[in-house]
Formats: sequence, C-alpha cells, structure tokens
Amino acid sequence: MSDFQLALTNTAGLSSVASFWVFVASNASKRFQNVTLKLANIVMLVGFVALTIAIITRGIEAERFPLANLYESLLWFAWATMGGFLYLSRAYGIQQLGWLASLVAATMFLYGSWLPQSQHDITPLVPALVSYWRQIHVPPLIISYAMFFLAGLSGLLNLWQAGRLRSLAFCIGTIIAASSAIGLGTFSKVDTLWLQLLFVGSSIIGPFAAFRALAKVDPAIDQSPASRKAAEMYDDVGYRCVSIGFPLLTIGIITGGLWANHAWGSYWSWDPKESMALVTWLSYAAYIHLRIQRELSAEKLSIVSVIGLLLTLLTYLGFNSLGFGGLHSYGKFK
Repeated sequence: MSDFQLALTNTAGLSSVASFWVFVASNASKRFQNVTLKLANIVMLVGFVALTIAIITRGIEAERFPLANLYESLLWFAWATMGGFLYLSRAYGIQQLGWLASLVAATMFLYGSWLPQSQHDITPLVPALVSYWRQIHVPPLIISYAMFFLAGLSGLLNLWQAGRLRSLAFCIGTIIAASSAIGLGTFSKVDTLWLQLLFVGSSIIGPFAAFRALAKVDPAIDQSPASRKAAEMYDDVGYRCVSIGFPLLTIGIITGGLWANHAWGSYWSWDPKESMALVTWLSYAAYIHLRIQRELSAEKLSIVSVIGLLLTLLTYLGFNSLGFGGLHSYGKFK
C-alpha cells in the first residue's frame, strides 16, 4: 500500500469519525441544527470522495479490480454506506440516520485497520478469485449489504420516533451481541461454538422480545404529528434502501451461480454462505411483500428489517469469523 493510498484511506476513516460527532452535536442546538447538519454532510462527502480515490488508487497499484480480500471488501462496504446515506440525505433530508451511518462506516474502518498486515498488503490473487466474474459478482453483493444495513438502522429510528423504546433496546442489544460475536471470532481464540451460540441465540431471542414489547409505548417520547411524520419517513427510507439492495442481492446470487458453474461445474452446491445468502434474499422478499400488502405495522416491519440486518451481518462477515466453513472459506484469514 502506497503512502498516498494510506493517506486517502485514513482521511476517509477520520472523516467518518468526525461526521459522527458533528451529527451528534447537531442535536445540541435547534438554532444551529441546519448549519451543523450541512457541515456533517460535507465532512462525510469529503470522506466519501477520499475513499473513492483510495479504492481507485489501490486498483491501479494492484493492477486488478480492488476487491479481493476482507480488507478491500470493508473499504467497499464503508464507501457504499457513506454514498448510500448521502443519496438518502439529499432525497429525504434525514437527520438522525447520519450519525448511525457514519458510526457504521467508522466501525468498518476500525475493523479493517485491526486486520493482519497481510490483508492490507497488495498480494497476488488466490486461484479461486482469478476470474472476470469477481468484479461482476462481488460489488453488487457488498453494495446490497450496505443498503440493508441502512434499512435496519432506519428501522431503529422508526422504533424511536414511534416511542417503542423497549423494543428498540432489545434490537440494539441484539445487534451489539451479534457484532461482538463477529469481533471475538475475528480477533480472539474463543471457541467458535460459543460464538455461534451467542450470535444465533441473540438473533432469535432479541427480535422475539422486541416483538413482544411493541405494545409498550413510552410516554416520554413526543407523539405529535411531526414525530409521527418522522416515523413514517424512516419507514419509507428503510423501504427505499431494501428496494435498492434487493435487486443487487439478486444479481449477486445469480452471477455467483454462474461463477460457481464456471469454476466448480455446478450452479448451486448448498455451500453454507450460498445458503445464507438465499435465506437473506428470502427474508427481504418477505419484507417487500409485507410492506406492499400492508400486512404488518411500520413498527413490526422495522423489527423485520433489523432481522434482515442480522442475516446480512452473518452472510457478510459471520462465515469468515464464526467457523461455519464451506467453499467460501478462502475469505478466512486466521
């Protein structure tokens, strides 16, 4: 990695952290909130541009498409998260989603910075990745994952605006527990069986408890028409994110099958990561059906979007760190 590329990547990482704090600070003063929000968007835009140039520079230095290992995929994920938020901010004028999006991007930068140096270095591709299918198959998947994360974060904000604080707490606790399992699986020697139990157990218990707690509306949360309108907006933002991510995931699964047939002679082998991608696809197909038919309330759909976020997290990072194995285990570095 050249010094120029490192400087650009660090600039993007620092911009995501700075935009997080500026977004948080925007809540301190209603008088200067609009100015502060514009500043936060500008800071994130600087990071997005810097990361775009960093990814292009890495591709030029590597003389290949810059998406071949976990570190590079994290850069793409952060790029898609930041770009996705900037698009949504322009379309909806959203406020609170900014600090959550920048927090996710900053977390991915931090996660990537802790990876072994072998992940940061530009190295020859492993034989399984030497194919033109890589740049066709992988980018749509990474971008879809980022959009699904934004949808899940919008679901959290919908629960907040609707006064479902108890359900929100269960959802946040579940995401923290699942993310902790991923982190421990990546950087520690904890038995992967316990980490699998932590991830799967929290992902089942948390959403179930959140559904049960939906009947409780916290009276401390403003339930004025403006607040209800904000809740509806975040419900619409989540649906917009899924509407973008779902076709991209579909493209990724189809091209993955074509690549698998080219490389292994079979379109589908029920590999764990393939199967999990299919489960994630089905979960968002169900979300879209329920949203269009209005068979669930916006608050229940928000929990469904959080479940989708957990499935996305497992599909994207879980199979590298939780020891599930399979044909995609070349992404594991420990």
